[in-house]
Amino acid sequence: MALPTAQPAEVLRAWQKDDLYEKQLAGSLARLVPSHHASKAVPVSSVLYKTFTTLKDLQTLGEEYSGIVQVDDSFHKLPSFMSRLSSILLSAFGENLTRKILNHLGKQVESNAYLKPKAQNFLMVILKSLNNIVPQIETIHRALSYINGGPIQISKTVTGINYVHVRPAAAAYYAHLRLLGIVTLLHAFISCGHSVYQAKKHIDDMADFPNEVDSSKSCVACLEEIVNPCVLQCGHLFCMNCCYGGLETCPLCRTPFTKNTVVPLMNYWPGKMK
Repeated sequence: MALPTAQPAEVLRAWQKDDLYEKQLAGSLARLVPSHHASKAVPVSSVLYKTFTTLKDLQTLGEEYSGIVQVDDSFHKLPSFMSRLSSILLSAFGENLTRKILNHLGKQVESNAYLKPKAQNFLMVILKSLNNIVPQIETIHRALSYINGGPIQISKTVTGINYVHVRPAAAAYYAHLRLLGIVTLLHAFISCGHSVYQAKKHIDDMADFPNEVDSSKSCVACLEEIVNPCVLQCGHLFCMNCCYGGLETCPLCRTPFTKNTVVPLMNYWPGKMK
């Protein structure tokens, strides 16, 4: 006979307790390590806390407090070792890993000479927008767990882990928790919509930006009046010192260039010709 599925409020209580203990452990670790490594205390404390509980087939302190136990998607047995390990690693490093992947993709797009400037700008803004939305994904998942039940952490859902009660619990309808889930969901959607709006606005601004700069007498790289103008293979103008300095891509359209492709304009001054 299968044990009853854990109620959303019990899962929430367990998560809140465990989150509190992990933060306390992270604070203690941060005081023991050099200041430049203090930021790593949070994921390390999460891994340590769950390693000595979940990975050892034990309840966490929060789960023991709420009387719930982790089970696999069959609701008849404990999750496999690999499922628990994957859940722990995703919980601790999943968000940072996702951001690193998005940043890496952004660098690839930025250095791709085969993409047109408009396509580069569009992809860069989309990747930046996704980077801003990453925290909202966890929020949306948490809101759905308030409404429908299930684990709070998205890492447990991905690895097929759920919860059951191991001691009697009074059946109750948690209307306030469902309401909290709906409000949280609406707030997350509004935040995502705002990020998409900002991305679209940025794309529109980027579409107008090159024309405004080309008609100016200032160098975009150094923000000074252009001295000894040079043109890159993409057609944008800059100072000679900027072109032969640390620039490797055009500051306007991000097209890569080499120093031997820079063309000095000996008899041209910005604003002189239309």
